[in-house]
Amino acid sequence: MKKLRDLLRAMAHIATWLIDGITMSNFLRTLGLIGLGVILSSCVSVKIPDFDFVKFPEFRQDAENIADYPKVENAAQLPENIRSDQQWDTAVKKIMTDRDGLSIPNIANAKTDTEIENEMKKLGEQVNAYKKDDPE
Repeated sequence: MKKLRDLLRAMAHIATWLIDGITMSNFLRTLGLIGLGVILSSCVSVKIPDFDFVKFPEFRQDAENIADYPKVENAAQLPENIRSDQQWDTAVKKIMTDRDGLSIPNIANAKTDTEIENEMKKLGEQVNAYKKDDPE
C-alpha cells in the first residue's frame, strides 16, 4: 500500500512539474499537433470507392466523342476578328457623343408619392386580372 502511495505521489510531482513548465502557447501547439495527427490518421483509414465515370450516362457521350474535340495545336495563335484602331476610336466617339447628348430630366413634372402608389395599385390590378383570365 505504501509503494502505491509513493508511486502516486511521484506521478503527481511529475505531473505538476510538467504542467508548471509548459506555457500556454506550447500547450496549444502540442494539442494542435496531436489533433493534426488524429485527423491525418483518420483520413488514411477512409476507403474511397473507385468510380469509373465513363460508365455513367452523363459522361458516356463525352467519353465516346473525346476524339472529336479540337487539339490545342490547331487553335489560332491570335484572334482574327480584332477591330482596327480607327474602328475603336469611332465607336468611342459615338459613345461620348451619346453621353454628351443626355440631359437631366425635368423634375418639375415628377409624380408624387401618392400618384406612384396609385399607379402601382392600378398595374397590380391589371396583373391580377390577367392572372384570372389565364386558362391554367
